[in-house]
Amino acid sequence: MKNVKEEALSVSAANQALTVNLEARLWKFIVRTINYPELRFDSTTDSICFMSYIPFIALAKEWIVGNSEGLYDVRKCEGCGDYFDVNKTDGIYGNSEDLEEFICFPCAERMTAREYYERFIER
Repeated sequence: MKNVKEEALSVSAANQALTVNLEARLWKFIVRTINYPELRFDSTTDSICFMSYIPFIALAKEWIVGNSEGLYDVRKCEGCGDYFDVNKTDGIYGNSEDLEEFICFPCAERMTAREYYERFIER
């Protein structure tokens, strides 16, 4: 019987394994989106942690292919810098005409009308 152990893959090792160059916050989003039991992102070490029986590389590759095929509309929040799939997440846009400059709902709730105006309207 195989020994099951927890493995940790650094962001740079994950990038190398999948021949991509993604930042840590995007990997955190990918792990959250895959939503697989016993798969987590450790923000203190910027590592992807999973049990050895979880096919993380295959799951991540599937997500990356899906993203390149347009299955997701992933945007970085202008407030907190985290990534979100705007098709599944509530939020607002700083440039609503072109649906650009996404602001996630928690950041939008903290933002005053004056802050929004000064940052996105009064340019």
